[in-house]
Amino acid sequence: MNDKQIVEKIVRDIANSFSGAESTKNWTAETIWFDAAPYASVGVEKAKKVFDEAFGNLKSCNVTILYMRTFINENTALVCSVQKWDTVNKDGGEWKVLHEHTSAAENWNGKIDE
Repeated sequence: MNDKQIVEKIVRDIANSFSGAESTKNWTAETIWFDAAPYASVGVEKAKKVFDEAFGNLKSCNVTILYMRTFINENTALVCSVQKWDTVNKDGGEWKVLHEHTSAAENWNGKIDE
């Protein structure tokens, strides 16, 4: 596999995960994680706990990647995706998530190789 295929597989694996361990298996020990919640954490242990709690409330979670674009520049990769989440809570309720997140890598030179 080339670099693009590898990083896109990581995104697909995370989208198809259903536990904290699966969601974070490709994270470094120093990964900084934040999402729609009003906090951030460093490392995988807090994220595993949060993910396991969220997944524990779900009967099912099916994720479809509607769009994915990958940019690779030397030793940095950026993957942008739009995902549709179809979930069913264990109590029978349903919810859908639409979330947009933007972040930039430190020291990015602004060039994008496609």
